[in-house]
Amino acid sequence: MKYEKNLASVVSLIKNGEKNIKDFKIGVEIEHIVVNKDNMESVGYYGAEGIESILRELLSKGYKGNYEGGYLIGLLGEDREIILESGGQIEIDIKPCRTVREIESIYLGFLNDIVPILEKRNLLLMSIGYHPKSSVGDIPLVPRKKYKYMFDYFKGKGKYAHNMMKGTAALRVFIDYKDEYDFTRKFRVANFISPLLYLISDNSPVFEGEVHDKFSLRSLIWANVDEKRSGSVPNAFREDFGYGDYAEYILNASPITITKNGDLIGIGNETVEGLMDRYVFTQKEIKHIMNMVFPDVRVKNCIEIRVGDSLPFPYNLAYIALIKGMFYNDIALEYLYDFSQGREEEQLSKIKRHIHERGFDAYFGSKTTYEYILILFDLAKKSLVGEEREMLEPLEELMFNKNSLSMISKERLKEEGINGLKWCSLNRWAKG
Repeated sequence: MKYEKNLASVVSLIKNGEKNIKDFKIGVEIEHIVVNKDNMESVGYYGAEGIESILRELLSKGYKGNYEGGYLIGLLGEDREIILESGGQIEIDIKPCRTVREIESIYLGFLNDIVPILEKRNLLLMSIGYHPKSSVGDIPLVPRKKYKYMFDYFKGKGKYAHNMMKGTAALRVFIDYKDEYDFTRKFRVANFISPLLYLISDNSPVFEGEVHDKFSLRSLIWANVDEKRSGSVPNAFREDFGYGDYAEYILNASPITITKNGDLIGIGNETVEGLMDRYVFTQKEIKHIMNMVFPDVRVKNCIEIRVGDSLPFPYNLAYIALIKGMFYNDIALEYLYDFSQGREEEQLSKIKRHIHERGFDAYFGSKTTYEYILILFDLAKKSLVGEEREMLEPLEELMFNKNSLSMISKERLKEEGINGLKWCSLNRWAKG
């Protein structure tokens, strides 16, 4: 009886995310890495020129500070939130928007706020999937209890868990659903195309200071974090997968930390189900638990597609438009849902490994990844109209030519050395 009650509390949170189609929006989180313009070394949290000092200067732009133990760890704006990831990556969470143009306006506003501060310090704001030069061993943790608990927990897990925490930068997109059937379709399709999205957004040319000579580095990193909380959610391709199945996944997970009455508590390997036998959690506290698993596609009161590398403007807008075009048009969604029939999690893992080795020439069932990617863009183009359709063009042109931002950067590295990565800087897009 207790189990059913616990399950229902998680299901309720997911169900509460249902929205009328006319109210569908797109949410976005974009992570950035700050580097020194002269040597491309990453900037850590501490010091007179560190990340905290950058946030402190941003307070003058009207943001409200979020503090922990006296340290400034984030900022809240009217239509955005700035959060520091564990290695000092600067993440902007943009409020859910109806149009990609609205997202663009908020994002450019963020750049106009932060870039002048960085320019004074001879720093670059980089949209890139992994640190361009520095090793994660040289990058201090941001002083949050949550990150300390995670860092210690991951010591006994996958070999790249700490690389994930301190080295990667992502572009995550959030989509809505109208009911459980719509949820099932979108969740399944998002998992099905996740290997392709890793490749489409591939922008990680360097790993620990060395050129990465394969594809989709972040896919490899996530495969070596923690098999119980990354990759695909078990049974995601089952025909009747729904709210209850995802809730079961959460109950069987270990959240590393929980919050109770505003306090953060480290809980080691204990499962959510066991914790719910001891604690009564609020909806906000359950959301924290649901944020402590890291599958490619995650659920709270929306569906979070987590596989994108951080992309420079305007490629990031193209990627967001691609997601919108595929998931907010019923014809495109149903087409991809039919394509996904008969797939299994084991096949998906195998496909990811093949794509890591062969990129656009890897096979995804009976087609190459290149052929599938062209289908995705064709579906999105037929779904989007006007300027949102035009926004696809920079990324579509790359894909048409079997190219990626990572491949472009590797060529520039050959010609210019580490300075060849400066083109992924966002400094030039700020007006001030």
